[in-house]
Amino acid sequence: MTAWLRRLPGFERADVTAIAPLDGGASNLTCRVDIAAGPATRLALRMQRERGIFEPYDVLREGEVLRRLAASTVPVPAVVAAEPDPAALGAPFLLLEWIDAPHMGVAGPEADFGAFTEMVSRIHGLDWRALGLDFLGVPADAAAALRGEIALVAARMERFAPAEPLLTRARDILLAKVPTGGRLALCQGDINVFNYLFRARAVAAVVDWEQARISDPRSDVGQLLALSALKGAPWGAADAAPFAAGYGIVSGEPLTGMAYFRAFWLWQLGVIYHGWRAFNGNDPWYSWGDIDSLLSRALAELD
Repeated sequence: MTAWLRRLPGFERADVTAIAPLDGGASNLTCRVDIAAGPATRLALRMQRERGIFEPYDVLREGEVLRRLAASTVPVPAVVAAEPDPAALGAPFLLLEWIDAPHMGVAGPEADFGAFTEMVSRIHGLDWRALGLDFLGVPADAAAALRGEIALVAARMERFAPAEPLLTRARDILLAKVPTGGRLALCQGDINVFNYLFRARAVAAVVDWEQARISDPRSDVGQLLALSALKGAPWGAADAAPFAAGYGIVSGEPLTGMAYFRAFWLWQLGVIYHGWRAFNGNDPWYSWGDIDSLLSRALAELD
């Protein structure tokens, strides 16, 4: 990688001293790159996967999102370089600024749930047209955006679990019950706490934008509700769930209809379960029994 790096302005005498993959995650492979004699001592390398549970992957698209968000109030790592030619390292990749801060899952007292909630709301409040993020594709309305999301997950379902009755039933119900109304916003697509880096109780950076899209912001929030249910949070009215209620207060936009989005994400996590097993040969951190129970309950609310 040193020869490639030395083609970049400022890195003409740089040496790559170490490359180490980061633990966790199922998105594009991310590595720490240590550098000597360069303008930075450490960078993040994000390499595009060919196959995986969130396929299809497009790391260059993610890089373009980061470039355009650099002009916003959402902190993101700077893009140092993007390489579309797989000849360099075997796959297209991004080279990003290294953010020396832990993610919310391990940040302890450095993290703050209110700051996390505010940042999610801030993302959804961005003027995405002014930032040039309409290159992501602009659906006709929020309902069309949701149908597009369902189609993407359904395509993964056909690869990983084409004959699973519960997932098939969920797909059909979700398509039949797509809510009207809603609004279009920039959605990160994966607002789990591992993608929010903290320093001194403030969000230092938001990472992992590979699933960014223009859609209904309730879809982002629904992920947190589904994950909370899988982690054992008491089941209750989705609109009154702690994160949904907190988001409504911070954003000034009380959320309604969240039962649909919780069901959508439990279905998606069911598809992810089978994809995970296909690529890793074991269960993710949750079981199929968890999905069966919770998704069935969520679908009953929609029926």
